[in-house]
Amino acid sequence: MELNKYLIFIIFILVTVIFSIFGYSPEEVVIAGPYFPQIEYFENELDLISADLNIKIKYVPYSDIETEIIEGNNSDNFDLAIIPNPQGVVNLGERGYLYPISIALEKEIIENNYSRHLQEITTSDVDGETYGVLFRLIPNSLIWYDVEKYNQLGSPKFESFHEMVLFTEANVYEDSPLWCLDIESGASTGWIATNWLEDIILHEQGPTVYDEWFQQKISPQNDEIKQSISNIGELIFIKDAIYGGNERIINKEFRNNFRNLVDSNNKCVFSWSGHFAGMYFPDDKNYGSDYDFFKFPSAENKNAMVGIGDSLVILSSKRDSINVFNSLTSNSFGQDWISQQDGMFISANKNSNINKINSPMLLKETLIVRDALNEDLFRYDASELMERRIGADYLLLALREYISYGNLYINLITQELDSQY
Repeated sequence: MELNKYLIFIIFILVTVIFSIFGYSPEEVVIAGPYFPQIEYFENELDLISADLNIKIKYVPYSDIETEIIEGNNSDNFDLAIIPNPQGVVNLGERGYLYPISIALEKEIIENNYSRHLQEITTSDVDGETYGVLFRLIPNSLIWYDVEKYNQLGSPKFESFHEMVLFTEANVYEDSPLWCLDIESGASTGWIATNWLEDIILHEQGPTVYDEWFQQKISPQNDEIKQSISNIGELIFIKDAIYGGNERIINKEFRNNFRNLVDSNNKCVFSWSGHFAGMYFPDDKNYGSDYDFFKFPSAENKNAMVGIGDSLVILSSKRDSINVFNSLTSNSFGQDWISQQDGMFISANKNSNINKINSPMLLKETLIVRDALNEDLFRYDASELMERRIGADYLLLALREYISYGNLYINLITQELDSQY
């Protein structure tokens, strides 16, 4: 009788263990964020992390992730999120939707892997907590060119924006413009011009002035800001320099630039555009042989770079969420992504492994960004860091007016912008 009880007990234990093994379903970590190009490569990286940690991971894209979190439709199920705007990160953190990243990363790791500026823009001035870590970066400060036309010009090298202006003045004549600079973008027309202004302020005036400007501590009527706006005019108002004339700039869709740039029937050689340009060249044209780029030139701040990026934030403090967060911010994240021939992932972690980069274009961009990070000269797009009604509205309007009316109206334009501060 005792033996039967013992056997029944053993069988019960075995059955319990078997059902536990086969019935176990690991808890899922849900990451929410925006739609973006190469999302499938990101999901492949998540699959690798999932296998390594034995954790189910799912990425759920939304058109407006910040609103999704605030309205709480599904946010109770979110463990991590990717936020495109540092202002949004701080806003969500201060309102109690996010955990500080200190619950996952030690201060020493943050200090070693991320530049001071990238730390500051996701840190609250209210409570001093850092609520996000920049996940990936995208460079803006680039000058694209048609390779054949550029070589015919003698492959010029520029040490400053002023040198580029002087070269333009010396090498343009009627019906032979050097620049394709269309920036029309519907209701958002002017955002590319804000990139131009950011490039000039950072590279010519330096990071201190740039920081004071996006923090709105100095006025648009400040001499350094007014001079930077005028510097845009030094290029765009050169007679015969712009394809279609400078009046075309705000009236023709920006995607035109890249088709026109590599058109052998078109004389323009250069376009002042960010990384996004690479998405709009014709399919039959190839990077390196047909088009290429160099970094915006600067004598005083040679390795400076303006760009944008996405931040990774924490909405759940459970252990699985923290483990996935640590994997996403590790030095080894993104190896499969960057090994793709068309891979386009630049980690904000300045110590990330870049040895497996397989795209010449990605390698060139990554090294430029890495140089900027190492000197703390990478600056986030200022119009994205400003009060939104300024950076996304009045600044765009001011630059459209400047392009339309010219230097004669610069005092009136900057006074009008200043009145909105």
